[in-house]
Amino acid sequence: MEKIRWTKHERDLVIMTAVEYYNSGTYSPIAAIRQAQVALAPHRRRTLASHSAAPDLIKELKVRAMQDVPKRKDKVIPTQQETKAPAPIEVPHTNTPAGLLDDLVNSIAQRFISGLKEQVRIAVHELEHEFRIEKHNPTYAPTGNHLPKVVIIGLLGDQVHAITREFADRYDIKCIDTDRAMGMSPPDANAYLLMKNFINHPLYHKYQAFPNHVLIDGGMTTLRMWLQTKGKDL
Repeated sequence: MEKIRWTKHERDLVIMTAVEYYNSGTYSPIAAIRQAQVALAPHRRRTLASHSAAPDLIKELKVRAMQDVPKRKDKVIPTQQETKAPAPIEVPHTNTPAGLLDDLVNSIAQRFISGLKEQVRIAVHELEHEFRIEKHNPTYAPTGNHLPKVVIIGLLGDQVHAITREFADRYDIKCIDTDRAMGMSPPDANAYLLMKNFINHPLYHKYQAFPNHVLIDGGMTTLRMWLQTKGKDL
């Protein structure tokens, strides 16, 4: 998976948009940056699974947010209830310039409200995902270090212990068996490694929606090779 590197224009656009979300008081720094990517084309968006994935962006966001504090009243993002579209105002259709202008303004306002409702819906979904608490998993033990989070699906018991022990100093590794992976929501991760020989098609299609999924076509040797090479780019 090719790592996305933003241009200066894209970075500034994301930070300026994120300041508005962050200063609204509703978003955490990382959630504000994720949501601000709606300003970019879909193929230019980054996953940013955790704070450790964007420390420089978070730092710059906080600095700009402090500079932008006096303007917060002008940039409050409405809550979900506030975005309910009011009943359309009946505007008389006339052939006068003033009547045509009123029709145009009313049309633009309705489109803006519809777009804003969709953005709020996405924001609420992001918040629900970020604050979802997952049940304890004994195969995942946070080290306290800001290491890339890697979820591996399909390993067996002895393989789990071997991989987690061998790469404990490089990654926060979470191993999930195939049956459990089908029934649970995917945890946050910088990469999802799917062992091709041990997963089924429905499970692959479930994780295929994530741009940071990787299909490991082989066994432990292929997995180790990916962690030693491609994984360094996480």
